[in-house]
Amino acid sequence: MLTNTAIAQAQNPVTMAEAMKYAIKAGRLSYLAGRIPRKAYASASSPLEGMAQLN
Repeated sequence: MLTNTAIAQAQNPVTMAEAMKYAIKAGRLSYLAGRIPRKAYASASSPLEGMAQLN
């Protein structure tokens, strides 16, 4: 990963390095959590019951 420029030229390089660390951890955690199954068609994930009607 080429992060040297982002870290070296940041106003606060230590904070930028920490941000990169958390970004890598977040990416790994999301990969390990697994993706939702692929579907051929989209479907609503929220219930329609209780929603206001626009007339």
